[in-house]
Amino acid sequence: MMTGRHLEVDGVLGINDVPDVRRFVATVHHRFVPDDDDLSRVAMATHELLENAVKFSVDGIATLRIELLANNRISITTRNRAHPENVEDLKQLAREIHEAVHPMLHYLDLMRRSPNRSMGGLGLGRVAAEGEMQIDLQLDGEFVQVRAETTLAEPR
Repeated sequence: MMTGRHLEVDGVLGINDVPDVRRFVATVHHRFVPDDDDLSRVAMATHELLENAVKFSVDGIATLRIELLANNRISITTRNRAHPENVEDLKQLAREIHEAVHPMLHYLDLMRRSPNRSMGGLGLGRVAAEGEMQIDLQLDGEFVQVRAETTLAEPR
């Protein structure tokens, strides 16, 4: 539901639901994100983050929240209960993304290394590189929250 300036989806989701949520997000946000490139970035980031949240969830429950912020910024956040064995890999990946001087070069490196990584990481790398978004990871007990934030183009 769209309440105020955010949209939130919460519940049991499967991998097959992710493309439907992506299309829904693109349709709803077309009114609020008029730039086609920005809308594509929002839809792509939604897909990648939600897919990770669903895929790596202990119980299949995931939350997606998209919020329009001040100063023409947007935030896409996912939250899920994580498998403990995946948390360390995720923390390492978040550190790498945060420290990367050139997100696109880091993403290309992740693609090269992907077969050797148990956690993958391509989705988060793609959001940082192609989506031009800052990634923030927060851990709250067994819950993982991943937030991607960026500035959108100025409205015309």
